Amino acid sequence: MRSGIGAGLVLLSALGFTSAILFANMAYKDGIDVPTANAVRYVATAALLFVFQKICGKKLGLPPRERYTSFALGISVFMMGAGYLGATQYIPVSVAVLLFYTSPLFVAVVARFTENEPLTIIRSAAIIIAFIGLGLALEIQSIATLNWQGVALGFLSSFGCTSFVVISSISMRTADPQAINFHCVTAGTVLFAAFLFLGDSPAGMIPYAALFKLCASGLALAFGYVFVFAGLEIIGPVKTSMLLNVEPILTITLAAILLGERLASIQLLGAAFVILGVILITGGSKKKIIDIK
Repeated sequence: MRSGIGAGLVLLSALGFTSAILFANMAYKDGIDVPTANAVRYVATAALLFVFQKICGKKLGLPPRERYTSFALGISVFMMGAGYLGATQYIPVSVAVLLFYTSPLFVAVVARFTENEPLTIIRSAAIIIAFIGLGLALEIQSIATLNWQGVALGFLSSFGCTSFVVISSISMRTADPQAINFHCVTAGTVLFAAFLFLGDSPAGMIPYAALFKLCASGLALAFGYVFVFAGLEIIGPVKTSMLLNVEPILTITLAAILLGERLASIQLLGAAFVILGVILITGGSKKKIIDIK
């Protein structure tokens, strides 16, 4: 029962992250550049997480070790955002997404040592099946002529996700998950803002329509981060990273519903593979629940 609740929370977080991407893409169409969009929406996310903690009556403070670890996790947040979006400048978006979602494999390997999570045959098969499904759903044709910079940035985003999930899981053993969430997102926001102002000149006046879309993206991100930390506390890093594989599937599905895009048969087959992988991973060996109280 508790494991099912955790899985449900992670799936809700995937819906939040998917909505954040769609709103951000709408802002891009209004002429907002990627660094500006990232900085604005993460400022909104950090502010909303602060409000969430206050409404829930929880303290924002952390013990020194967990606080510094959470600030370091801001680097992981930045690696995920900057790496993925940077990769799309050199390689197709579908390939960038696939590279990002190599993270469940890395998480499974690392968690074998940090969480004593067994890397079973079923778990390995589930990861491989879901990865193949993503490739089919995203209609990836060939990777033979990819730009090496785009591939490197794609793997950078994957390593960012891996470190984020694994280290967050370890930190939550001794501290409040949502306080860790706030600190790492805030640290990531500072890095996004620094990247914006130290790089190209920041955008001038942002149109109200674009600002609304970026704030909506920030709200969706806050929703996603709250639920992913809540689910991660319950089911652990391997299942969390695996369940997040449904995010691209949700994005494709919502794009079909909201934007009228048609899904090809190969995409539907790929989605079925991802769902099969998720079923295998959630129905596999039971995760030992860590009591952090």
